[in-house]
Amino acid sequence: MPVTQICVFVENKPGRFAEVASRLEQVKVRILAFCIADAGDFGIIRLIVNKPESSIKALEGLAKSINQVVVIPIAEQTSLSKIANLLGDKKVNIDYAYTSAIPINGNLALILRVSDTEKTEKILMENDIKVLTQKDFG
Repeated sequence: MPVTQICVFVENKPGRFAEVASRLEQVKVRILAFCIADAGDFGIIRLIVNKPESSIKALEGLAKSINQVVVIPIAEQTSLSKIANLLGDKKVNIDYAYTSAIPINGNLALILRVSDTEKTEKILMENDIKVLTQKDFG
């Protein structure tokens, strides 16, 4: 089961991430992973949180989209090339990737936005690569 990612679209100005983080902190939501991407005058803040539903409500009034990503715990022995090759061989495109800000279940995590989340999860699990679900985030 994929993990919910919240993408918030904000003006590319100082303090915008602080506003998002403060809103989430006020409702006791933990940001587990985030990525900020520059898009000219605007920015995209991608978030993985422990409580997506509460986050969506807390971010009311901000432009946002919700999508699904694949989250893989990474440890020293995790082979990123193996993951990339498995997906590439099966014609799954990695649209973008980033890592968690803090450990999730004891490990940092790789977050992948892919062309086919269901297929990706199946490929990874068939190759003994653990995939996290939203339930893993408490």
